[in-house]
Amino acid sequence: MRKISSILLLAVLASCHSHAPANDQAKMNQLADRSCRAISIRQQRYTLADKIRFANDTLGTTKDEKVKARLQSSLKVYLKQKDSLLKVSLALADTIRMQLDSMMPYTDKAAQKRFSTSLNNLLAKKGCPVVTGRDSLPK
Repeated sequence: MRKISSILLLAVLASCHSHAPANDQAKMNQLADRSCRAISIRQQRYTLADKIRFANDTLGTTKDEKVKARLQSSLKVYLKQKDSLLKVSLALADTIRMQLDSMMPYTDKAAQKRFSTSLNNLLAKKGCPVVTGRDSLPK
């Protein structure tokens, strides 16, 4: 499992250091693709957290030993998935942050707003849910 996580981490980091696209539209498309993937991973993390909470809650209330054994084995799998998703999510977040730092104008608030609007429009065209709040879930 550790080997797979390491390979995934290296793949994400390598995509960050690959040759940058020549024009701004290609960079925006690349950023939108990464952002869309990050949104998907976040949704997977929320779903996995719900499964972990359900398994823990059910473990505390059930008395059937077969059910307990099944839930404990499921919980072990969920926790491994959690670690893997977290590593991929953090690596992707770092990649996106570095790309945003290189692309987003910091001096002009109007330029920042245009950039964000453009990115959100591109995400919507790609079918990704646009999330405006830090902790809000896509509807």
